[in-house]
Amino acid sequence: LAAFYKGKSIAEQNSVDLAWDLLNEDSYSSLRAAIYRDDIERKRFRQLVVNLVMATDIMDADLKILRNARWNKAFSEASLQESMVQSTNRKATIVIEHLIQASDVA
Repeated sequence: LAAFYKGKSIAEQNSVDLAWDLLNEDSYSSLRAAIYRDDIERKRFRQLVVNLVMATDIMDADLKILRNARWNKAFSEASLQESMVQSTNRKATIVIEHLIQASDVA
């Protein structure tokens, strides 16, 4: 697994892959339909899942830098240029990431 995931967040990436494969089984088609309606929503949901699971990797400095950059983007003056929905979603997502990270430490 370490080679497959290039030594980065091995347990976290494997968890995402296993969960995503399970979600995509035929028996979960109704659940998928309830979670997302189209490819855009599917991609957004997958990115959310990846970000939230990766937030549990507290040892990866690169992930911390990326997470902090997303925080800065969400709460910067530049975010005022986004639509209210985009801005709210970005803020909610990054706050949840930080909460998950904090709870994983505790």
